[in-house]
This record gives sequence, C-alpha cells and structure tokens, in this order.
Amino acid sequence: MANRLREALQSGEFVVTCEIIPGRGANESAQRREFEEAQAIWETGRTHAVSITDNPSGNPALLADAFAHDFFDHKITPLVHMTCKDRSRNQFQSQFYALQRTGIENLLVMSGDYQTTGWQGRGRPVFDLDPVQLLMMIGDMNEGLTQQTAKGEFREAPAHFFAGAVVNPFKYTEGETMTQYLKLEKKICAGARFIISQLGYDSHKMQEVLTYLRERGYRTPLIANVFLLTVGAAHMMRAGSIAGCSISDELMATLEQEAKAEDRGAAARHLRAAKMIAIARGQGYAGVHIGGFGITVDVFNHILDAAEELQEHWQDWALELTYGKPGGFFFYTPQGSEASHSAVVRTEAPAPASASALVEAPRTEAPRTESPRTEAPRTEVVRTRKLMRGYGLSRFFHRLVLTRNRGFYGLLAAVMDRRERKKGLHRSHALEHLGKTILYGCMDCGDCGLEAAIYTCPMTQCPKCQRNGPCGGSTEGWCEVYPGERYCIYFKAYHRLKRYDELDKLDSFITPPNNWDFYETSGWSNYTHERDNAARRISLPPRGQRTGLLPLEQRTEGIQK
Repeated sequence: MANRLREALQSGEFVVTCEIIPGRGANESAQRREFEEAQAIWETGRTHAVSITDNPSGNPALLADAFAHDFFDHKITPLVHMTCKDRSRNQFQSQFYALQRTGIENLLVMSGDYQTTGWQGRGRPVFDLDPVQLLMMIGDMNEGLTQQTAKGEFREAPAHFFAGAVVNPFKYTEGETMTQYLKLEKKICAGARFIISQLGYDSHKMQEVLTYLRERGYRTPLIANVFLLTVGAAHMMRAGSIAGCSISDELMATLEQEAKAEDRGAAARHLRAAKMIAIARGQGYAGVHIGGFGITVDVFNHILDAAEELQEHWQDWALELTYGKPGGFFFYTPQGSEASHSAVVRTEAPAPASASALVEAPRTEAPRTESPRTEAPRTEVVRTRKLMRGYGLSRFFHRLVLTRNRGFYGLLAAVMDRRERKKGLHRSHALEHLGKTILYGCMDCGDCGLEAAIYTCPMTQCPKCQRNGPCGGSTEGWCEVYPGERYCIYFKAYHRLKRYDELDKLDSFITPPNNWDFYETSGWSNYTHERDNAARRISLPPRGQRTGLLPLEQRTEGIQK
C-alpha cells in the first residue's frame, strides 16, 4: 500500500494528519465510533495519515498498533505513536518486527506522559530508551540489524520505517527553550524524518522554531499541532494533568468567555483552529496535525474549508493569535511584540458557524510583520542553591580525577585496573557507591551518566531517565512529575554550563542507552576501562555542518567500541 504521508512530505505537498485516541477497552462502542469517524475523514481525501495516540496522559489504553492494523487493512495510512514510558528496548524491537511484517511504516517517537493510573495502582515507568536513542534504533533497523549467531553473522531484512519526532517550542524560560531546540537537533541527527510540534497558541513561537531550523540548514519538515481546545481540557493542562501545554491567563479567560455561548464555544474553537492552519501554511510549515476531542468528519471539513478562505490574511491572524507569556523568553526578538501581546480579538458572542462567515469575522488592523530574525539577548539568570548545589565540587573532582591524561586520572585508572584483575568486574565498590548515593542519589547502574547530564543523575533525578535532553513536560523550569519541588535536570544543566560559558557541551554528542550489563558494578572502573557510555558517545558535527541524519558509519562509531 502506498504511504501517503511519506509521499506528500517528500513531494512538498502540504500535509494534514488527524489524531484519534483509542481509549480503554478492546472493542467498546466509543472505539468503534472513533474508527468510523477516522474512516470517514480518510475518505474525504483531505488527510494523509490518521495518527493514533499511545496511552495519552499516562493511562492504559488499547495498543495503538491494534487500530493501526485495522486502518491498514482498510487502506488507511496510519501514523503510530511510540512512547518510551512503557517499553524496554527489546519490547520496542519486537513491536517493530510486528509492524514491519504488516507493512506499517509511519512512527511518531516521543518520551510520553508519565504514568498516572494502572491496575491496583500506578505502574512502574520503563523509560529504557529516550526518543533520540529510539530514533537511532529505528535507523539501524532500516539498515538491517546484524546479529551474531552460532553460524556466524546474520543480517536481518531492512525495514522501511518513516519515523518522526516531536518538539515543544512553547516554552517561556531561556533554560527550557534552548534545551528543547538543542535536543531537537539531536533528534534530527538521529534520524527524525519529520517533526510535529506540541500544541500551543502563540504564532511567535510557531515562527521561532521554524526559523531556528531553517537558519541552521535543516530541511526536516515541521508540522504544526492544531488542537481544538475546550475550556475543560485547558483547565486540565493548567493543573498539570496534561503535561507540557502552555495555557496563558489571557487564553484561559477567552475560553471561559467562549464557553458561555449556546454552543459552549464550539464555533469559536473551530475558528481558532482554521486560523492556526492558515498561519502554519503561511509561515512555511509542511503541514498540520489536527487533534482534539469530538472531531467528526463534518468538523474536519468545516475547519479545512474555513482555513482555505482565511488563508489570504494569515499574517493578520498571526498578529492576533499570540497567547504567549508576557515577558517570556524568545530566541528571536518578536517584531511588533508589544502590540501582538495585547488583547486583539476577544469576542463575547459566539463565533460564526459557517466557513463564509468565518472569513467575514473582524480582523485586527495591526500592520503585518516579517519573520523574526534577530536573536534576542540571553539574559536569564537563575540564582538558587537548587540549581548549583554540589556542582562546584563535582566539577572540581572531575577535572582533578576523571579527566583523561590529567591530574590523578592515571592513578585512578591503575587502581581500578588492579582491583578488577584481582576481584573481577562485579567486585565490591561500596565507597564509590556510598559517595555517589549521598551526593546524587545513585542507583548503582554502573553506566554513569552524571557527567553527560552535568552532574545530576539522569537515572534517579529525572523520572523519565532522559540522557540526551529534556522531555516536553516541564513548566517554568520545574519537572513535570515534581512541579515546585525539583527542577528539570536539563534546566539545571543549562544554567550550570551557562555560568561557565560551556553550553557547547549540551549538544556536542549523543549519549547511547544505559548498558545494564554494568548494573551494580563500578562506574569508575567502567569509565577508566572505556566501556561505558562516555566511550560509546556519538560525536555530532560542528554547527553549520549538520543537515540531518548522520551517516551510518558515524552513527555506529561509538556503539562499536
């Protein structure tokens, strides 16, 4: 079966994907309705893939693969979400084999929402791989994995997966914005063939991430997320029940006002969605990803029809739709930012229902602006002991003892080698583990990621065990799972490195997944014997020389050591 999504993105056609949520149960009436609506939407010929979520909000649901197989059987192109929260790398591989056998190609890779419910309590999160590592696994499977067997080397048949990733540009602190962009570059280098943004309602941020990629030479298609936002969903997002979504006070007030209408705000959110599609197309996005509750074929057609009629004035809508955070951080200085952050259009009456009426809706008369290009000064200074606690000591110890060919590194290497030859890999290392436990909460994984995460343990201090950058769930620098208690470890890392003018460390390499062969062994010994992640890291080309997927030999150089 032809892959309509791949073909459209490769040809430059403006793509449209539509998201469905399978929900709990195996064959419930709600699931049958979702399938029927998705099938009706597909039959319009106006969408290029039906996107299927994977346990959204951390709740158990029907496996996305199940719907994907049903869609594929009905000649519908599926886009299967793959989240890292519930699967080990072996389970991912098994699942990919099953998809490969069927012929399903499109994957959307992301960290996923932290688990919230489960049978007899919250389930244990997995997070064996992060999205960067998972993209590399998919790339290796596309090359044909090589396995060692009793009869020698065996190479599997190459897969043909078309994998994308996500980015959350709707961040309003410097530490979150920059680490999102740096991780996005890693995802592209690891093999992401397209990018879908998190949902947000700020045209400045929509333009910003697009400009960031284009000015750095990336041509990876970027798809805008267009979510039909209800007042109930907005309240959940602000409460943290749906992580990583930015809903400003201004937007919340607008939604609450719209909800007083007879249709409870339906026409208003359809109008907003149509404007967002027009904005995305005008800005240069490769397509839109339409999601939300209660999307029917009639709603889908209505929004697309309205977007076509609104397209000519997309820059006006971009000036209107700026529900960002006043005073928030922007990588580029927004043009006309003072005017665009004011209340431009806030109607109390319900929005018009027809596509023609949408075109006739009042527009702001503010002047149109060009794309922002001037980088804003990075002035965010966060002075708190939570960010810097213990970093000075860790930095000093690393330079003195753990920096190769410097200080006491030679002595440490000799001691580690002598003890390992005498007592083996699984020898006692109680003193090392005790010190790391006191300072970092060490779990004794043996494949230490402290230095890569700028001396906050990614295994114990990041609930999602991210080794290559942040997930998209943080808010104001706080961890999605522990808001107000723990900073995101990469927000900490950014400000630690910024203080020492060493930010290049955050995007100079890709860290491979944790090797559990080393569990409960000495991390120092694994480091000095050059078998841990520090020896297997994949160096990224200098800035200006990154255009997309790294060549195979470069991707496997570190892994093969």
